[in-house]
Amino acid sequence: MGTRDQAYLDRTEVEVAIEYAEIAAEYDVPVTLFLTGRTAVEEPERVETLAAMDNVEIGGHNYWAFDTPVHKTWRGAEKVTGGRIGSWNGPRPFQRFEIRRTIQALNERGVDVTAWRDHAYRHDQYTTELLAEEGITHFSDAVGPDERVRQEDGVTVVPVNTPPDHEHVYHAFRTPGSEAVEEFEGPFGERSVSVDEWVEWVLEKTESVQLDEGVATVLAHPACLWLADEFDAFERLVVAVSDGQARMMPESANRTIHV
Repeated sequence: MGTRDQAYLDRTEVEVAIEYAEIAAEYDVPVTLFLTGRTAVEEPERVETLAAMDNVEIGGHNYWAFDTPVHKTWRGAEKVTGGRIGSWNGPRPFQRFEIRRTIQALNERGVDVTAWRDHAYRHDQYTTELLAEEGITHFSDAVGPDERVRQEDGVTVVPVNTPPDHEHVYHAFRTPGSEAVEEFEGPFGERSVSVDEWVEWVLEKTESVQLDEGVATVLAHPACLWLADEFDAFERLVVAVSDGQARMMPESANRTIHV
C-alpha cells in the first residue's frame, strides 16, 4: 500500500498480518482484518492464506486507499468549497465502482465480504447506502469513546470505541516530539503512549464500555503493533480477551468485544 508504516517494515503488511493472526489463533481469539482490493490482486496467495484461517474474517477497505487522481481531485473540491461538494471517497458513482471492485477482488480469493472499514475512517453521506446495496452488513468507520452499535441505512455500525493504536501508540514515525505526535488530536484526545500503556488504556476503556452494556471494539493494526514491539504487547492483549467473548465483526453487535 505504500503507507508510512510500510516504509519501516521488512515485509509487506499482509505478511505481518499473517503472523498477527497466528498469534491470535494461539489463544482462540478471532480477528477482523480489512484489506484493500488492490492487496488481494498484488498478494493473492497471502490473502488466501489469511482467508483460510479459522479465526480470521476479511473485510473490505476500499481498492486504492484513496490514492488516485479521482480521489485527490474530489477531496480538493471538498476543501475549496468548504464541504459543499466533494469528499475523500470520490463522486458517488466512483465510490460505488471502487466498493464493487474491492468486493470482486476479494471474492476471487475466496472471501465473502460482509464487513467494511474505509481507509482512515473516511466516508461520506453515500457510503452506508452504497455498502448496503452491495451486501455489506457491518461497517466500522465511527470513532469515539461514547459511540455504540447502531443501525444506519440497513447496515450495522460497529464503532471503534477504544483508543485506536495507530493514532496513539509510539511506533515508527510516531515518536515523542515528532510532527505526527505534536499535531494530532482525535476523538480520544491528543495523548500518545507506549504500546504497553496503550494495552492498559484499551482494557480500561473496554471494561467501561462493558459496564455500560455496550460492545467494545479494539482497533489493533498488525503493522503498527509489529513496529511498536514485535507483537509482545499484542500478545498480552489477546491473552486478556481470550475468555471466549471476542468475536468477528458480523457477530459483534451482540457480544462484548472484538479485535
